[in-house]
Order: sequence, then structure tokens, then C-alpha cells
Amino acid sequence: MNAKDWKACVASLGCVLCEDLGLGETPANLHHVREGQGMSQRSSDWLVVPLCKEHHQGATGIHGGKFYQHWKMDELDLLAMTIKGMACKVR
Repeated sequence: MNAKDWKACVASLGCVLCEDLGLGETPANLHHVREGQGMSQRSSDWLVVPLCKEHHQGATGIHGGKFYQHWKMDELDLLAMTIKGMACKVR
């Protein structure tokens, strides 16, 4: 599987936070995990998390500035949720 196929497969999970909150499957955009990276470093296409528009770029989203305060989780928590979702998908 190449990175493009991986990203398509991850995106097909839908928003992992909506799923965790019991809101069901919602369409997702991919967020590249930047944990531990400098500002000028490019994130890997293999470290992506599917998030809906609100949870990605909205007021309560990862790029909204108050994600951790609102949801009490970070990018690595979201990545763990994504890995769990992918593991269930390949069974």
C-alpha cells in the first residue's frame, strides 16, 4: 500500500472524534500529526487522522486553538483512535 492509498483508507473511517462521541460516522478531512516536529518540518503522509470540518478547523477543532482544553486530548490520542479504527477495518 502506498501513502496515497493509506490516506484514502484512513479518510474513509470518518471523523474519529465524532465516532468516539457517539455522533456516528461523519465525512472527514485528514489532519497531519505534527507532534514532536518543528515548524519547518513536513509531516508524514502516514501519520494522518480523519477529522470532520469542525473538529479539524472549527472553533473546537485541532487548528482552532482550544482543542486540548475543550476535549482533554491531543494529536497522539487522535492517532491512537485512528489506529484502533484501522485495525478493526482490516479484520
